[in-house]
Amino acid sequence: MGFPKGIALLKDAGIQYVHFDNILNQAKKARNGHLNGYVEIKYPECIEYIFLKDGNTVSAAHKTENSCVEHPIEEVIKKAKNAPQGTVNIQQIDDNLLNMILSLFKEKPLFSNKKAEDLDMEFFFKKLGDLSFGGFLALKKGENYSFIMFSEGSPELIYPTNKNKQKIDLNTLIELLCKEKGTLVSGYKGKDLEKQANPALIELYLKFINSMVKSFTEIVGPSIVRKTLIPSHENASKSAELLNNFKISEDLTIRYNPFIATDKDITKAFAIWIDQFSDAIFVVLGRKTDEIIHNCIKDYRFALKSAKFFEHSNLSRLDI
Repeated sequence: MGFPKGIALLKDAGIQYVHFDNILNQAKKARNGHLNGYVEIKYPECIEYIFLKDGNTVSAAHKTENSCVEHPIEEVIKKAKNAPQGTVNIQQIDDNLLNMILSLFKEKPLFSNKKAEDLDMEFFFKKLGDLSFGGFLALKKGENYSFIMFSEGSPELIYPTNKNKQKIDLNTLIELLCKEKGTLVSGYKGKDLEKQANPALIELYLKFINSMVKSFTEIVGPSIVRKTLIPSHENASKSAELLNNFKISEDLTIRYNPFIATDKDITKAFAIWIDQFSDAIFVVLGRKTDEIIHNCIKDYRFALKSAKFFEHSNLSRLDI
């Protein structure tokens, strides 16, 4: 799959020579601002992408010959770190192009894969004008994509495959579509898209709840903790299905399989689980429960506040 290019920061580097933690850390320290763009990882059997906005991972995708679908960020990174062969490219692109690429697999198109030669150009573009269309067209030819941004129903910019963006008018666009036989046209609103949660957010909640488990175990023992932690997880999973990705081990540590969700979804889910776990322990320990939780929160309070955890959890009563 070929996407429009921006500035190549790394080109065809052997995957065995690439340190992905360094790449992700450096994305937040770019000299000219945080990195917007994508990391393209080419394997013999597929291509995978890691997308970044303002230096932070926002999504990932897995492409085979027949499909390109969103994939958990953590899974793509883990595979890249352990892959014996492959090549890596990094492209720096602008916000508009990043948003259009992400829309391909995160947004339902207004229409999809219309053959350019079958379009009634006059009717089609008049309709977009009447609607003051402000989204974009994705032009797919073979495995390559180009994008046309619209403003108030008129084409404004084109992002051609493997080239820099440039201005475009309606006549030029019609000429392009008529000339490029076999082009498939799809339309998107190009709305703001919710990003995938950063794996670090999940680790934050796991550290917090594991800290609670450890502290409560020291006081009431593992048997009582097991009898409260497991039912609270089962009950919370009924309200927040993403919690089904988390498994409680025999030693009460919590592990999970990578999945796709937003920051808000994960925060709400853990707020439900942690509240139910806290309420169950309260029956045993009474008001001492809040004292123990308060001590567990100390190391994570700023990160939890930043994630807006207390806006969804009853632990806001602790006035951290």
